[in-house]
Amino acid sequence: MRIACEGKEIELVNTMKNGITEAIGITKEIGDRLLDCSCLLRVEHSEEVFNALLEGINNLSDLVDFIKELKRGMGTLKGYSQVEPFLSSWDGSLKVFEDMLPAFESNDWITLSDLIQYELHPFLVKGERSLSELNEIL
Repeated sequence: MRIACEGKEIELVNTMKNGITEAIGITKEIGDRLLDCSCLLRVEHSEEVFNALLEGINNLSDLVDFIKELKRGMGTLKGYSQVEPFLSSWDGSLKVFEDMLPAFESNDWITLSDLIQYELHPFLVKGERSLSELNEIL
């Protein structure tokens, strides 16, 4: 399946493909770094670990913003309904963030580590896979 494009849509699709390609690598990097942070949080609570965690969360927030913009851009394409399922896998990101916030605020580092390891990381792996599949059909 490929989306039929013409004129300005071709330029938009090419821009999206470039962004998706970059996001795929970034998604893996963010997931791996946050997973490292979750392991470290179980044994140490140093400034270095918290700075790395904050950086990972900020990067993740930027990635989610990119996905939102990608959805908006896709919405302008004629064949959007064909690709929407590939982006819907990212809809759970807000729920994971909402679950992480109370753990962070209450200094519950084990729960936060569990959420990163068992919910966020698999979510990012699935999101990375869906971006790869989307990139193939554009």
